[in-house]
Amino acid sequence: MGIQGLLPLLKSIMVPIHIEELRGCSVAVDTYSWLHKGALSCSKQLCKGEPTTRSRKENLQRAVEHESLGNSKAAYDYYQKAVDISPSVAYELIQVLKKENIDYVVAPYEADAQMTFLALSKNVDAVITEDSDLIPFGCPRIVFKMDKYGQGVQFQYSMLHQNKELSFTGFTKRMLLEMCILSGCDYLQSLPGMGLRKAHALIQKFKSYDKVIKHLKYNTVAVPPLYEESFKKALWAFQHQRVYNPAIEDIVHLTDIPFDLVHDLDFLGPYPEYLFFFIFCIFLIEKASLYYRNS
Repeated sequence: MGIQGLLPLLKSIMVPIHIEELRGCSVAVDTYSWLHKGALSCSKQLCKGEPTTRSRKENLQRAVEHESLGNSKAAYDYYQKAVDISPSVAYELIQVLKKENIDYVVAPYEADAQMTFLALSKNVDAVITEDSDLIPFGCPRIVFKMDKYGQGVQFQYSMLHQNKELSFTGFTKRMLLEMCILSGCDYLQSLPGMGLRKAHALIQKFKSYDKVIKHLKYNTVAVPPLYEESFKKALWAFQHQRVYNPAIEDIVHLTDIPFDLVHDLDFLGPYPEYLFFFIFCIFLIEKASLYYRNS
């Protein structure tokens, strides 16, 4: 989902860029996003060859019906709704990347946090994605809306203070993050009537989310009982999510966990035991693939 409406409010600092300008740079790409884009062009083939959920199955049936009646446009629309990017599709991509000697990382939790970590740790110079979540994650350089011709728009965190649609003068990274969470994000729904502009105004005035919540409660805004605790968890998820560090080949947190954060941290991502299971599954898929090719 990302942060709804964030990118249009940063339009004044979004700079056109062509892929040629990234020559010589290391760039992280959200490949699942591109797999979904690519799947649209071959959705018919993918749908007919992959298992699917109930809703996808229903869309596939409708697509086949329209196709049999000669309604190509309607069939194509339903094939797009039915298409799914399965683990086996991702696995096939990994095999291509290996063959082409292209580095890849399987994020242990979310790609947004993983790519931000790669950028912050100087493993990559920029990130290409469609997800605005990388901004509150704190990614320094992001290319959005890259098309098939290599044209996109670039966001640089260092330009934030020059933004015209909303003023971020005096804003810290923490304040921007709290504004995004307050307006509604993947980890926490917004309060009724709370959009980005209102969240910006409140954070700009009160400087921190806890003071904003206190203000809202004082003004008889209906704040759910667990909202503040959920807000803290959303904040920690953006700051300390688990990621893979290729330099040490181990799981780390996006930023270090504070010593006073004594809390059940399962929501920050899977423990390493999960990765052993994941690697085992990949091993089984590879064995099955070898068996299929040799049979």
